[in-house]
Amino acid sequence: MRFPLRFAALIGLSALAAVCAGNAAYARQKDVKAAAQPTGLSLRAATAASRAEALLDPLAAGWAKIPPQRIALNRTPRLYDSEASSELEIPFVDVRLARTDGKLLVYMTWHDPTRDAAEIAKLPASPTEGRPHKELTEATDRFSDSAAVMHPTNPPVNGQWPSLQMGEPSNPVSIYFWSASRGAARMEAEGRGTTKRTGEAFPARGEYRDQAWHVTLELQDVPAGYPLAFAVWNGSQQDRDGRKYFTTWLKLE
Repeated sequence: MRFPLRFAALIGLSALAAVCAGNAAYARQKDVKAAAQPTGLSLRAATAASRAEALLDPLAAGWAKIPPQRIALNRTPRLYDSEASSELEIPFVDVRLARTDGKLLVYMTWHDPTRDAAEIAKLPASPTEGRPHKELTEATDRFSDSAAVMHPTNPPVNGQWPSLQMGEPSNPVSIYFWSASRGAARMEAEGRGTTKRTGEAFPARGEYRDQAWHVTLELQDVPAGYPLAFAVWNGSQQDRDGRKYFTTWLKLE
């Protein structure tokens, strides 16, 4: 299995088209029926009374007090003729943000008709770049449902945000990645093809019920003014690496 490392590839379908598709598919979302509102280009983070540990539970009462913010997803285009075509089956993700205990808690919910969380071998302890040779997997036909949040590593200067395609050398990004099969890992990148695992895990939890994923991620404190971007991978569509659903940058208020 190729681990989904690249967070952004070429921008495909427009956000407007994704929103229209999202409206058509809304009736299918059994567990995502809260009154979500389009976010525009900004996101609101609520100050939560609950502790960070408690909010890692998607069913925590504290989340019910925070309205979801609906974000349109784009679908990456086909990059190779041999690549199977895919549809915009997941048109949007609902996001709740909460600040507590000096952390930013992120709760992502999206409709997915299939649960792809196959048991696969754990990642080796040392990062790929630190091993003398690559270790191949026999699970070449299994891909996991996954999600990620990306933000700039450094404070934006003069309103300059990093490239959505994994940042750039002068403006790197941090990525909080969660896999239904392998759990959570923090990564860093400074441009396409430069993503590296930091060796750091972070608190995260994912639950699948009623054909929807409910994933909570505990990020370090992200100050207001930073942008956030989100991504979702659908294992049944053989998503991995840059083949995924993704959002544009959204400013955190």
